[in-house]
Amino acid sequence: MSNVSIDQARRVKPKAGELARRCGTVSGVGITKLGDSYAVKVNLCEPVPTASLPDAIDGVTVVYEVIGRTAAR
Repeated sequence: MSNVSIDQARRVKPKAGELARRCGTVSGVGITKLGDSYAVKVNLCEPVPTASLPDAIDGVTVVYEVIGRTAAR
């Protein structure tokens, strides 16, 4: 894994969210640290086939987590 800057992750974030929304319900999209590097994290409401989601976009790792539905408090 190459060292990805926070700016690189910010540029990929909208694209990762758009691709994930095509496959399922997205609860949120953010940036996370992976060691000394940054990655995009996509929170999903329900599981989707992993083959339909990319592991990386433009060299930036994309991490997916199924967190279920969220509600405002």
